[in-house]
Amino acid sequence: MPRNLTLDEVKRILGEAQKVSLRDALVFRIMAGYGLSVGEIVGTPARQWDRQNKKWFPREPSLEGLQIQDLTEDGILVRRKMGRPTQTVPLNLELLRELREFIGKRTKGKIFEISESRVEQLAREHAQRAGIIEGNFRPQMFIDFYARHEGILPDALSQVSVAKTERKTMPVTINAHAMAQAALLELGNILGYDTYTSDPRKDPGKQFYEVVEVEGKKTAYPRTLGQIATLEEVPDFAPKRILDSVKKIDVIWFDKDGFPTFCFEVEHTTNVREGLLRQFQISRHVPNARFFIVAPEEQRGKFEKEVATYPFKQLQNRYVFKAYEDLVEFYDEAWRFHDLKSKFQL
Repeated sequence: MPRNLTLDEVKRILGEAQKVSLRDALVFRIMAGYGLSVGEIVGTPARQWDRQNKKWFPREPSLEGLQIQDLTEDGILVRRKMGRPTQTVPLNLELLRELREFIGKRTKGKIFEISESRVEQLAREHAQRAGIIEGNFRPQMFIDFYARHEGILPDALSQVSVAKTERKTMPVTINAHAMAQAALLELGNILGYDTYTSDPRKDPGKQFYEVVEVEGKKTAYPRTLGQIATLEEVPDFAPKRILDSVKKIDVIWFDKDGFPTFCFEVEHTTNVREGLLRQFQISRHVPNARFFIVAPEEQRGKFEKEVATYPFKQLQNRYVFKAYEDLVEFYDEAWRFHDLKSKFQL
């Protein structure tokens, strides 16, 4: 199941790579910040494996990779894969400076003398050190990240030490459906779950935008709920008819094995019973999951009345009501913990 990276996670991977190798950090920054593939950056192999004869044989590389002589003040010439035309991609000044520092006195040839397979191996190693996705991390995830966050790139990934994402120190305000969904998604991300939303195109408002600071300048970039969530689709953990119901739940936190752990329905003005029904429909397929109704405090009475009726009373101990105030308190404390954890370099 494809898993989306958040901006914070990409920065953590880049930070781990920077500790070990400027080369690794540059390769990953170009992938995540400009959407280039591994082959476009480092070139494709000059040999191919013959499965029938079980041996390697030489071949002409389909891509040369980024070349030192093609780096100018305007950017870098990129030979694109899949027959796309060659183009010059503009690079920000910070990346240009670091590339020239890495190249040193070399005047021609590949910028990065490293194979595609080695890049894939290093991506997994750095992601694991950053505590993100063990075992199945793929460089393609950087390119998928670029596609989802193009509006805030590449400046947001400029030198990790000077580019940071700022969070509001004041408590957030939740007075709309999408705001509650955004807080639940970010909260799940902080706590280490994979997160899904049934409303990926919704805009939760300015307080959930990315505020990126690069060299003292702050810029806010809009994010949809889908850009906050880490999953675009629900994992295939149940029959299709059940998955069709699961996809309609507002927010779900999944464990590392792809099973729902917590399911959230936000009932801002809608009928509490509808949310309870969606959760009830999947209950037999996720026996350990908890079901939350998140709503304004005045909805609590409706929840308590409905959850005591058939068929919900069979699962009464698995249903939980939380008011917006409860969510805000947990959300703010989680971000404080996240910031302290980062300062402690964990």
